[in-house]
Amino acid sequence: MTQAQTQRWCIAGAVAVAAALTWWSTWPNWKQGDQRLTRSAELAMKVAGMDAAEAQLGVTTERLAKARKSREYRCRVVPEVADVAGLMQELSLPVDGQRVRDQTFAVVDRPERETEHLELLPLRMDLEADFSSVWTVLDRIERLPRLVRVSGLDISLADDANKQNTRELLQASLSLDLVYAPVDLQEAGQ
Repeated sequence: MTQAQTQRWCIAGAVAVAAALTWWSTWPNWKQGDQRLTRSAELAMKVAGMDAAEAQLGVTTERLAKARKSREYRCRVVPEVADVAGLMQELSLPVDGQRVRDQTFAVVDRPERETEHLELLPLRMDLEADFSSVWTVLDRIERLPRLVRVSGLDISLADDANKQNTRELLQASLSLDLVYAPVDLQEAGQ
C-alpha cells in the first residue's frame, strides 16, 4: 500500500468516524425534536379547542344569565318560612272607614305537606271594602315576589251597604295558601 492509499483510507475512516459521531450525537436530538414537534401540534390543537371552548362558555354564560332573568320574572320565590306577618304587612290596606272599613287575617289550619319539599299554610283574609280596594289586594297578591296561591274568593255586598248613602262596600273573603319549603323538608328530600 502506498502512502497515498493509506492517506485515502485514513481520510475515509476519519469521515466515517465523523459521520458516525455526528449521527450518534444528533439522532437523539432529532428524535426529541420530532417528539416536541408532535407535542407542539397537540398543544396548538388544544389551544384552538380552548378558544372554541372559551367562546362556547361565553355563549353558555349569556344563556344562563337570560334564563335566570326569565326565571326571576316568571317564577316566584319559595321561602323557607311561612312569614305570615310579612305577608300581612304586604297585603294590608289602611282602614279609613270609607274605602276600607275592616280587614282581618286568620290562620285557618295547621300547615300541610303539599309535596316532598313544600308545605302550605292556609290563611284567610276577610275584607270589608269597596271594589277598588279588593282589587288592590288581589293585584298585590299577584305581584308578590313569593309564591302565594289564592285557593278561594267569595265576594258579596256588605250587610249594611244599602243603608249607607256613600260607596257600596263589599264583603270579601280570600282563602290563601302560603307556600314555603322548610329546611328540614329540603334536607330530607336531598
